[in-house]
Amino acid sequence: MRLTDIAWSYPTNLIRPVLLLVCGIAALIWPQLVPYAAIIAVLVLLSCIDLYVGALLRIDRRVQAVMPYARHWPVHVKNFPAYKFVDIVQAASWLAEQERRCLRVTSEHDEPLRAVFRFNRRDESRRLGPPTLISRPIGPDQSETFPSNSFWLNPHSVGGRPWLLRVAFIPLRDMVIIEVAAPSAVAAADVMGQILARAATASIYRGHLLRVSFGHETRPHFAMEETMTRIDLDFLREAPVTDASIVLDEVTRATLEHTIVDFHHRRSALMRLGLPGKRGVLFYGPPGTGKTYTCRYLAHQLAPVTTIVATGHALMRMKDICALAAMFQPALVLLEDVDLVFASREHNAYNTILGEFMDELDGFGAKHHVLFVLTTNAIERVEAAIKDRPGRISQCVYFGPPGPALRRHYLERMLEAYPLATCQVDTLVAKTEGVSQAFLKELLYRSVQRASAEQPAESPAEVRLVDTHLEEALAEMLAGAGPAGRRIIGFRVEGA
Repeated sequence: MRLTDIAWSYPTNLIRPVLLLVCGIAALIWPQLVPYAAIIAVLVLLSCIDLYVGALLRIDRRVQAVMPYARHWPVHVKNFPAYKFVDIVQAASWLAEQERRCLRVTSEHDEPLRAVFRFNRRDESRRLGPPTLISRPIGPDQSETFPSNSFWLNPHSVGGRPWLLRVAFIPLRDMVIIEVAAPSAVAAADVMGQILARAATASIYRGHLLRVSFGHETRPHFAMEETMTRIDLDFLREAPVTDASIVLDEVTRATLEHTIVDFHHRRSALMRLGLPGKRGVLFYGPPGTGKTYTCRYLAHQLAPVTTIVATGHALMRMKDICALAAMFQPALVLLEDVDLVFASREHNAYNTILGEFMDELDGFGAKHHVLFVLTTNAIERVEAAIKDRPGRISQCVYFGPPGPALRRHYLERMLEAYPLATCQVDTLVAKTEGVSQAFLKELLYRSVQRASAEQPAESPAEVRLVDTHLEEALAEMLAGAGPAGRRIIGFRVEGA
């Protein structure tokens, strides 16, 4: 902090330099007053030193010295989930960079901003000290530490409106508090709006594959509203699924290309023609037939779209999930195994969640750039109100056990990693009628395990796969499994 950062022009601070000036003039005019003027000047200098040193040591004295007029300002406060912490800190830093002389102070304080305005010399909790450093992810396999408490003091705004800002992370409540003080409530709300808008548009989560998770507690929120909800976002790093690494029948591929990929890339033009920007697609079929893998393929095809993955208990918080989709749009929302929550009404213990989901789907208007992809292994359990309403679900795509041609293609694709393999693919195709892709993948893994046990190998290029390995692996997987066990591992899967 520099001496020039102190608001010397404020009346309570201005009196000090004025007294020094008066003492100097008095000493020049009346030499007999020099001793008294010197005493007064020393006292004034000590007062200036106390003001400066106090500002160096305490947060309330810092605010008092730099922005003494701020104590009467209204304070605008909002609470947000922990996942917004990095976005808000970076947005506040961005706003501060737009100003000429904005000061940032990082120090550990539990009091709200309003309490900092009330100077109390005996309160040791306001002493400036190193803040707790919070480690937060900023990307896949990337993290960075941020101070848990930051103050920004902006006494001279470019727009003519000074402001004071505090961003605090509260670990015990897993939440972020942002407080803005300004000369008027309107000015405080405007600064808050600028920060939140920047946090949304420049979010670290945009363009990434994310998994949404929820804690035990609590109160739902939407978009920028205050919330106590324990919600967090995790970056997912998964190998991209490209055209070269996915095996689909031509009908399914054409349907996905037209219904999802083409729609996404030409959405703006299609919206000008009257089409809504929101679309819902349902993938259904037996387990292990490629529904989730195809979702990963779509996430790659639509990049850099923000992809939000929700499964399990997270599906019970559809309002929050849809809020995230609206915030990060254009967005792809992948809802996996929806039959676990969105079952038919007579079998659903979460009817309110089901109704909330349908309301949210209906609530997305024509201007929202959001794609929903739902997956289920049991379409007969899915609520008819979802699957039979075109306004909510625009396309259903069935993923069944692959036919002979697709199995051959799938096996040949997997065997490309093992150039020394001498397997008769046609023989294996004939023996695997009705199996899922997951079963074929596990069959190959078991075969490689057997081959490497016979002839140790350091890389896939050294593995010598032969028909015997595949036949023995197939027999092992089916031995003693029984009809139910075979269905579980994907052998002779039944249609959905």
